[in-house]
Amino acid sequence: MHKYLILMALIFSGCSNMKFNASMCDQIAKDPNSIMPQECRNYDEQEAQKAFDNTKRNKVQSKEDIVEFNKE
Repeated sequence: MHKYLILMALIFSGCSNMKFNASMCDQIAKDPNSIMPQECRNYDEQEAQKAFDNTKRNKVQSKEDIVEFNKE
C-alpha cells in the first residue's frame, strides 16, 4: 500500500515543478493542434531579448564606481 502512495505522490508532484522556456514555446507553436499554455501566450520576443542583453554595461559609470583588478 505504501508503494502506491509513494508512486502517486511522485506522479502528482512531478508536474508542479515543470516550467516552460522559449524553445518549448516554439515547439508547441509549430503544432497546429496544440493548446498554448499561459506561459507561452505571455511570451514577448522583445522583452526576452532585453532580459538576455546585459543593459547594465551600457550605463555610464563614474570613475569612483569602477574597480579595476590587475593580475600580478
